Amino acid sequence: MLTLVVGVGNPWRGDDAAGLELVRRMAGTEVQVRTVEGDASGLLETWAGHEHVAIVDAAAPVTRPGALHTFRADREPLPAAGLRSSTHAFGVADAIELARALGRLPARVDVYAVEGAEFAVGAGLSAPVARTVGALAGTLSRAAR
Repeated sequence: MLTLVVGVGNPWRGDDAAGLELVRRMAGTEVQVRTVEGDASGLLETWAGHEHVAIVDAAAPVTRPGALHTFRADREPLPAAGLRSSTHAFGVADAIELARALGRLPARVDVYAVEGAEFAVGAGLSAPVARTVGALAGTLSRAAR
């Protein structure tokens, strides 16, 4: 059962705030939510003690803004294309591989990467990303029940 949803992002960089917005939308639900702003090095402490974690972060545009890509990071490394490009100095893929090497990876880690369109300083969330975040918030809320 899903026990924690973590939104990763930078609130000042447009679509990079997708994970943070998802957590905001899920606040007050039965799902435990947390945020990691800036780089993702804080993930290791954030998910400590949890068996099934979902991480939501923005990804570089590869196909179309708002496209959602899902990965089981506990099974294999995240693909390098699109996910290593980040406004974070230390990204989600880096944190997952560090945790794997240290034996600190939760039993199940689902990563939801939302392709962004706009990452400029001061930009807001783009409409396609906002739609995807809204739908994903509902999906993750149902998964935790």
